[in-house]
Amino acid sequence: MDVPNPNVIAGGVGGSAVQAGTVHGGVHLHHAPRSQRPVPRQLPPDTSRFTGREDALSRLDARAGTATLITGTAGVGKTALAVRWAHRHRDRFPDGQLYVDMRGYSPRGPLTADQALEGFLHALDVDPERVPVDPEDKAALYRSVTDGRRFLVLVDNVSAADQARPLLAASDTVTVLVTSRNRLPGLVSRDGVGRLGLDVLSPAESISLLRATAGGDRVDADPAAAARLADQCARLPLALRVAAERCADAPFTTLADLTADLAAEQDRLDLLSSGDDPNAAVRAVLSWSYRALPADAAAAFRAFGLHVTSEASLDALAVLLDLPAASTRRVVDTLVAAHLVEPTARDRYRVHDLLRAYAVERANADQPPEEGAAAVRRVLAWYLHTAFAADRTLLPLYRRTPLPAEDVTPLDFADRAAAMRWCEAERANLVGAVRLAADAGHHDLAGRFPSALWSFFDLRKLWADWTAVFEIGLTSTRITGDRHAEADVLNWLGVAFHDTGRYDRAIDHHQEALAVSREIGDQLTEAGALANLSSVYRRLARFDEALDCLHRSLTIRRATRDLRGEAITLNRLGAVYRDLGRLDESLDHLRRSLDLRKRTGDRHGEGFAHHSLAATYEGLRQSDLAVAHYRRCIEAHREVGNLSGEAKGLDCLGKVLDRTGDTTGAKAVWEQALAIYETIGSAEAYQVRARLAG
Repeated sequence: MDVPNPNVIAGGVGGSAVQAGTVHGGVHLHHAPRSQRPVPRQLPPDTSRFTGREDALSRLDARAGTATLITGTAGVGKTALAVRWAHRHRDRFPDGQLYVDMRGYSPRGPLTADQALEGFLHALDVDPERVPVDPEDKAALYRSVTDGRRFLVLVDNVSAADQARPLLAASDTVTVLVTSRNRLPGLVSRDGVGRLGLDVLSPAESISLLRATAGGDRVDADPAAAARLADQCARLPLALRVAAERCADAPFTTLADLTADLAAEQDRLDLLSSGDDPNAAVRAVLSWSYRALPADAAAAFRAFGLHVTSEASLDALAVLLDLPAASTRRVVDTLVAAHLVEPTARDRYRVHDLLRAYAVERANADQPPEEGAAAVRRVLAWYLHTAFAADRTLLPLYRRTPLPAEDVTPLDFADRAAAMRWCEAERANLVGAVRLAADAGHHDLAGRFPSALWSFFDLRKLWADWTAVFEIGLTSTRITGDRHAEADVLNWLGVAFHDTGRYDRAIDHHQEALAVSREIGDQLTEAGALANLSSVYRRLARFDEALDCLHRSLTIRRATRDLRGEAITLNRLGAVYRDLGRLDESLDHLRRSLDLRKRTGDRHGEGFAHHSLAATYEGLRQSDLAVAHYRRCIEAHREVGNLSGEAKGLDCLGKVLDRTGDTTGAKAVWEQALAIYETIGSAEAYQVRARLAG
């Protein structure tokens, strides 16, 4: 939780003792100092057997440095075109390539521009603490970070202009490609985005794609059948690839056999009610291809219809299928070979949105409802328990209520870095899992996701996802009557509202958490809610109320022998006393807090305690002691990899040295602070740079 004074430490959520403050979050994940994030290279793999489209590629060449909207019907190859052009010209964009699937047509709901911006800013290594809450401010920061740098941005599967508009750059060094089934006239007229309409393949291009996929010998043996197959597939690349793949895998099947089979399948399914509907051809081809799959591969295809989003890991698919990972990989490889799914990374797969819609249809039609419902419950429980395992790894010292047992085996994580990588990779699935759990009536799971995702959201500051997930979780806890979980979620939502400057809502949620925790006799949550409430009051300069909350919190934490929570409360008391000018009392509380940090092995907390002590010694005009504690603060933060805390310690140390006449020493530590601020994208870099120049 943010606090008004940068020298203050806040913390303690529920009965926990989570570190918080203006110098926390997202940067204290590793025990070794974090290196600068590599240049983002987020493009999907280039599409294999890409054919034709030379005119469209040339038109994109001419529009480099601008924003272009690629439109066309589903399955026409919009994404394939954009990805092919991007890979051809990736050397033009040495500062990075950003990609996001906006899921504009997903049955699980689209991604918002706000969510996409958070992902982009994270990929661009902006310190999570510096990411604004307001979506317009996020967009402004995104434009600032990309200004003058050579980036390619691919915004895929957009359904509405508002999804794409905030992701447009303001610099002619940045090329933005947007794909959509819709023409999005507002994006063109209002924002000056160029439109490139993509039609189906020409007859010649269609034959070329069949040659590349089914083989030139077959096409030459019966060119009339090849032309007929192209027409049956409405000359859509997706349909052509899937249809021809069957021929490639069946050496004795001719193109004439394919056209006859497809005609029969279309008649049987009665899919061609509209002669100019290209989607009908795609659906017919998919049905025909699906029915040719072995039973285990067909089940794996249906699993994509049961999964939370269109992208799934091998582990999640194994849970859905209730199979070992090796067996799952074998059947998914069958789907990859048939071009029904595509790999996006090692052991990660994605289905085209049309394929996913068909997978949902087949899952509903071709297996007993109770079987599908059990698979969905199983994968949701797996996501919950794996998120809980990641949470314990990210912030291991705060109190947790164990999850109810489920018949799933969650992943284990060797260290914080591995846990964070999993959370980041699965972010969309985790958010979607909470929504799906609530929609499917699994409120016992939905209500526990906030607990399992607390560390990830607290460290990454993904405000839109944080509040959405926790509000769903709050509703679910009330449906199940889980009062303990309700109190925790109210408290955590209060932290989010405090951090985002919505103080009235923060007070309301913390007070409601207090009422619930007292009603059920949960003293640890009561103590945490009081401590969190005090931080809001302090931000509002309501110091008497802040002190009252902290004294009541301290009484509870001592009675319950919560040493780490006591350390946090003492630290907050020391900060309030410093604000009030009661520096001796501040010093006494901060010293006791530091002692408890050491006794409980909270090295991370020691960094914050030393920073607070240094600030109080500054107020007492004891510069030597202030310098000593800032140096210890820097050492502790550096040891646990808290770059933000280290930079703030260096920054404050430089100010003390400068005031005491050691300008050389001040310049040296400010240069170190500036290097870190620039690495993590902090706004303080400008101020330090100005001091060094002056």
